Formats: sequence, C-alpha cells, structure tokens
Amino acid sequence: MNVITVTINGVEYNLRGEENEEYLHKVARYVDKRLKTIMDSNPKLSVAAAAILTALNAADDMFKCDLAYEELQVKIDKLLDTEKSLKEEIESLRKQLKYLEDYNFELQQKLKNITSKQYISEKEEELKKTKAEMKIVEESAKKYLKERNLLKNENKELKFELQSYKYKTMDLQHKLIEKGIDLAKEKKMRNPLIASE
Repeated sequence: MNVITVTINGVEYNLRGEENEEYLHKVARYVDKRLKTIMDSNPKLSVAAAAILTALNAADDMFKCDLAYEELQVKIDKLLDTEKSLKEEIESLRKQLKYLEDYNFELQQKLKNITSKQYISEKEEELKKTKAEMKIVEESAKKYLKERNLLKNENKELKFELQSYKYKTMDLQHKLIEKGIDLAKEKKMRNPLIASE
C-alpha cells in the first residue's frame, strides 16, 4: 500500500492506495484543479459546497464514461457478429470458387478430347460464362476480404477506445472516492464537535 502526501486547495492530505504514487498524484492534481476552477468561478462558495460540486462533476463524468463504455461494447458485439457472418460468407465463396475451378478444369479436359466444332463452340461459351462467374466470385471475395480487414481495424480501434474508457472510468471512480474522503475530512474540520472527539 502506497502512502503519499498531496495538497488539495492548499491543504495537505495523506493518501493511501494500491495504485502507484504517480497515479495518486495525478488524481490529487485533478481534484485540486477541478475544485479551484469551481471556487474561482464562484468565490462565495464554501469549500464544502465546492467539494460537493466537484464530486458531482466527477460522478457525472464517470456515468458518462460508463454509458460510452456500454455503447462501445454494443458496437464491438455487432462488429464481432458482422465479422463472424463475413467469415462464413467468405468460406462459402471459397467453396464456390473451388467448385468452379474444378468444373473449369473438367471442361478444359473434355475440350481436349472432343473434335466436334459445334460441341467445342458450345463448351467454349460455357467456359466463358464460367470464367465470368469466377471473376464475379473472385471480386466478391476480394470485396468481402477488404471489408473484413476494415472491420478488423475498426474493431481494434474500438477495443482500444473501450480500454481507454475503462481507465477513465476507474480514474473517475477513484476521484469520486477521494472527493468523499475530502468531504468527510472537511466536515470533520468544520464541525467542532467531531474535531474535539
């Protein structure tokens, strides 16, 4: 457990936490900055009132991060479903392509063994159609592979953004706890009955 001394609004506090010192200082600086901003914007506010407003702002930020996290999770779930669907479609297209290649090979073998011009002409037409179909299938497969890669990249970005929101949420939760501690200390300092005990 780390124990550090921080200054918030000119008052020193001892903080204890499992997090590293740098993180605890960062939390304290954030709280100090938010508290000073509120007090500077309304000098008539008491420290306790400013601390409550700071805690409310931190809680608001935390809830917004939670909502953003949930929205990102829904997006990621949809992307994963889309990716799964695209993988299945790509697999189906690969099977079709393999079938068409095998069929094309058979036609070429038959063309080698048959001398009838009319038959060859018909089979060549079939071959042209098959090649055209193969080209369409190949283009579709390339398109789906490209779309899959784009979705993968977007999925990576969303996962990174989701991780970032998780950290922000944790940061805001710590800030909210610290605000509660600061508020309790402030109440204790201002209440002579509690301070004398």
